[in-house]
Order: sequence, then structure tokens, then C-alpha cells
Amino acid sequence: MKSFKLQSLLDYRKRLSDQAHQAVVVAMEHKNAVAEARRQAEKERQRLCLELESAKAGHFRMEEVLLYQQCICAKQDQLRRLEEKQARAEAAVAEKQQKLVKARQKKRILEKLRQKRSDAEEKNQARQERLITDEVAILGFGGGK
Repeated sequence: MKSFKLQSLLDYRKRLSDQAHQAVVVAMEHKNAVAEARRQAEKERQRLCLELESAKAGHFRMEEVLLYQQCICAKQDQLRRLEEKQARAEAAVAEKQQKLVKARQKKRILEKLRQKRSDAEEKNQARQERLITDEVAILGFGGGK
């Protein structure tokens, strides 16, 4: 059987596909880490809001109430930045998934080409074997007279 002349290109496409898959995994991990940081920041903001409400109801000094309000504002700013970061992370995941799809398509095209060539070669080899068998049968039949 002949070697597939585009094997090195197919190997290259496989490596690109594997790298694209790894890039998607890394991007997903980053997106999940950002989402977790956002959830934690939201929980912290809610906790501060509850403490502020109890501070207003209790006998806290005005400085303490202002401090809680400043902390809540800082958390809201952090949440806004994390939301933007999460949106960028989601866009990066989508982009990397598109690259993965394209890399897999290109690899699949070469794999199909290799399979077609292999099938054609096997078909040709079977035809050659039939011709040889027919020739041997004819020679054997003719040689017996």
C-alpha cells in the first residue's frame, strides 16, 4: 500500500485541532474562574448590604455606616469590572470554539481524502489480483491441452 502523500499535512491538522481544543479548555477554565469570582463578589456585596441595614437599625456611628456604604460602592465597582471581564471571557470561548470547529473540519477533509485514496488503492489492488488470478486460470486451462 502506498503512503499517503499528505500525511504530514494531516498530522499538522491533527496538532492544530488538538491545540484548538486545548485553547477552548483553557478559555472555559478562565471563564469559570471569572464567574466564580463574580459570584463571590456578589455574595460579599449582599453580606455588606445586610450588615449596613442592621447598622442603620442599630446604634452604629455615622462613620461606620459611611464605611459600609463605601465598601458596598467598591464591591459594586468590582462587580461591574467582573461582569465586563466575564463577557470578554465568554466571547473568547466562543471565538476559540469557532477555531476548533474550523480546525476539525480541515482535519476531517484530509481524513476523508486519505480514506478515499485508501479505498481506491484497495479496489485497484483487488482488481489487479483478479486479473492475475484470471491469467493464471487461463494459462492453467490452456496448458492442460
